[in-house]
Amino acid sequence: MFRLLILMLVSPESLRSLHFNGGTIRWEPINPTINSSLVPIQIIQTYSWTYPVISCATNVPITTPGRTTANYNLTCVTDCSTDGGYSANPVDILTDCQSVNSALGMMTSQRSVNISLMANAHFYLAYVGSAWVALNDPAQSGLEWSIVCSIDLRMRPDGIINTPPVANVVSPQYAIVNQTIHITIPVSDVNAGDDVRCRWSVYTPGYRRRRSVDQTEISANEKQIVLEREKRGKNPCSSCQYSCGNKCPCGCSGCTGTTCSGKTCTSTSGCQPGTTTVETPGTIKPTSSYPNRQPIDECGGICYPGSLPNGTTLSGCTITFTGPVADTWYGVAVQVEDFINTTSNVSMSSVPVQFLIYVMGQPMCGSAAVIVPLTGCFDVLVGVPMSFNISAVNLCNPNISQIVDIPVVNSISGMNMSNLTTSLTNESISYVTFTWEPQISQVGSQQLCVTAITEEQVTSSTYCVTFNVVSSGPLCITTTTSTATTSTSVTTTTSVTTTTVTTTASPKKNTNWLLIVGLTLLALLLALCCSCCCIYWLLLAPGARRRRRKNRKDRDLPVILLNNHQFLNRIVEIEKVDSFSTDLLKKKSSVGNLSPTELQIITNSPTIPEVHQSSPNLARRSDVPVCASTVHVTQIPRSSSNYKQRPSESSERKILVKRLSRHS
Repeated sequence: MFRLLILMLVSPESLRSLHFNGGTIRWEPINPTINSSLVPIQIIQTYSWTYPVISCATNVPITTPGRTTANYNLTCVTDCSTDGGYSANPVDILTDCQSVNSALGMMTSQRSVNISLMANAHFYLAYVGSAWVALNDPAQSGLEWSIVCSIDLRMRPDGIINTPPVANVVSPQYAIVNQTIHITIPVSDVNAGDDVRCRWSVYTPGYRRRRSVDQTEISANEKQIVLEREKRGKNPCSSCQYSCGNKCPCGCSGCTGTTCSGKTCTSTSGCQPGTTTVETPGTIKPTSSYPNRQPIDECGGICYPGSLPNGTTLSGCTITFTGPVADTWYGVAVQVEDFINTTSNVSMSSVPVQFLIYVMGQPMCGSAAVIVPLTGCFDVLVGVPMSFNISAVNLCNPNISQIVDIPVVNSISGMNMSNLTTSLTNESISYVTFTWEPQISQVGSQQLCVTAITEEQVTSSTYCVTFNVVSSGPLCITTTTSTATTSTSVTTTTSVTTTTVTTTASPKKNTNWLLIVGLTLLALLLALCCSCCCIYWLLLAPGARRRRRKNRKDRDLPVILLNNHQFLNRIVEIEKVDSFSTDLLKKKSSVGNLSPTELQIITNSPTIPEVHQSSPNLARRSDVPVCASTVHVTQIPRSSSNYKQRPSESSERKILVKRLSRHS
């Protein structure tokens, strides 16, 4: 709390003495389809002020002590001959306090005034005054503002009176030094299909009509008089429009609100702004003493590009800005225009948006808060009260920086907002409550835009929500189309004391049961296959592997390990032995020394060459009797006509012969 108090005492708002932070002027027809000689319209003014330099009250700013004479009018500046009677009954610049934030030193005021003008009126009106806070780097004092709005009651190509777009920006905006920010101007237009565009505000010079002397020939006698005409005197305020230098007349716009007293400024360094600024209407910039059309000054002393740092751009309605020097103020002037379509180059209206940007040093926490979007149905009925909350989440440590305000960027007429409240369950969440009873004049789209600001002046992105006001009928009707049927859902909205409860009946969808059953059966089939594979692998596969190992062991068993005449029995099995003498075998219990003449085998197989090999000393294995011997296997061939070779037995025979040769 102590740190916040110090911030307030040294904040730029408390240090600067000037009071105006920018604003916007717009209008809208009460009935766009009216066909009458008099057209009622509503002029809406929204301004931002320095608080408490300007008091939060009605009739801002004249209710502030010392500013009782600051009651000026919105002045017709161009095309006043077709103003439809506006100049006879102009609207003043007085507004009413709408919201205030003492921590940030800012206050917003707004007022709507109804007037009637002649049909087909079209003209420009402006709020012109001085002076802005010292802007730019190096700082320039006494720069004037000129907020210009165009009013055009001529019928659009589609046969109705145009309704201008809605646009506004919280002022001031805050930027951290050497960090790029993107400031999006929220815009909306009730005329469906209109193309809304943003551009820099400019100064458009007027033009003069030709004098009659320029349209006729000058006789020789008159020529001398024309050539000797005296030159007009130099305007003494030509160099004193934006600052009050030495010898500038105190009546010039640049000297208004400065220490200039008497006839001229006597200070060699120029007259500086005083502790307060007396608000005075600025001077329209004429270009000729024979004007046919006055100039249109949309930006005063903050015209682009001289009012902003190099590299500042406007794309769509988003400004990209980087402040190179801390503790510096900049002014921004933008015009928001609507066109009948994307190919048109003629705007139907022009709404001014002017605001300030302050470049500050690096804060302790530069994370911006995040606004939680609303969900549910945004259709509302005329005459039915509603209430809702908009919350913001603080991404900084609450002990370092907290959310101090959720200001309204673009308001809805008749909508009230509560004070900022911190959640009891989570101190990082703050919210405000909005209450509203839509009126019949608000049927259509109504947009609310807010932003969140921390106590270190870090601003969040702007969040906007658009409500659709309807006079009767069901709310939030949505249509779902499928190949078979079309179903419609109806949503009803019920308002309670503090919150709005929205119930939405979801559209009934066509269920494809055949697809669901088919997918289910496929999944069961896959699961069954996987189960069978697992059962086979766990139960049957080990037995099969054991049998394969046993067969392989029997097939590859060395001769020296065969006892009980297994080797010879194997020969009998494989070679299809017809006969041989087993008398010798019966005399022995194991393989012994056999001479070449003691064993004769007669087989049905083709001839196998005789194998003669003397075995060296064989490696012995435990518990197996091994004796060196010479084995001669003599096969008696049979006729090849009676022989049909079996590939598998031939391969096995070759393996046995090789092993016999290796171990004999």
